[in-house]
Amino acid sequence: MELVGFVHVGNTFNEKAIAGAYRRVNNYFKSKNLPIRLVYLGELELGPGYLVNIYTDGGSVKGYPLEGITELLHAKLIHAREELFEKKKARAEKNNSSEEEVTMNKIFGIVNFPIVSRNPYLDFYEKFLGIQQDFHELKVMVLSIKPFESENKKLFEDRLFKGILHEIGHAFGLNHCQEDCVMNPPKVIAEWDLRRDDFCEKCFLELKRNVRGETD
Repeated sequence: MELVGFVHVGNTFNEKAIAGAYRRVNNYFKSKNLPIRLVYLGELELGPGYLVNIYTDGGSVKGYPLEGITELLHAKLIHAREELFEKKKARAEKNNSSEEEVTMNKIFGIVNFPIVSRNPYLDFYEKFLGIQQDFHELKVMVLSIKPFESENKKLFEDRLFKGILHEIGHAFGLNHCQEDCVMNPPKVIAEWDLRRDDFCEKCFLELKRNVRGETD
């Protein structure tokens, strides 16, 4: 089983939509018999000093710096992996038997503010979907929910659900797709609303092949 740590980073609002999308993602993987599960690791509180101002054509924008967020999530993942190892070791000693192999090499951070960078060669603020960074064999995913916000709660949750699937698809080796698929990134949010809330057949089969322990 591949566990993906799930962390709410920063101020705690939009909890209902986040919780709904979290449950839907796990239900989706379960219904598709894919050995992937999100595991909630709690919240990472950030002080106001973490917010930075980025100047855009539309004016000043407050956001979380990509570099700082990924470092925090990387540290959180290392700690969670150590705890998982100790629990597995204790259970094995108690039961004196082998268990299903469980790994946690990935973490998903969801933030309420835009993801920004001071790097002048990068423009993360305009991205609708998330950012990923590798730390050797560990993978950190970050998704800003700011572009997905809507007064329509169902629409908001649908956007988040598709965004989480998109990033997890990348984490397991999927590239962008041109079909009606969550791996087809939007140019504008209206395009995202028209996307099906699923992988296309080709992407799903590739995901299935890439997931550890899953066979065709």
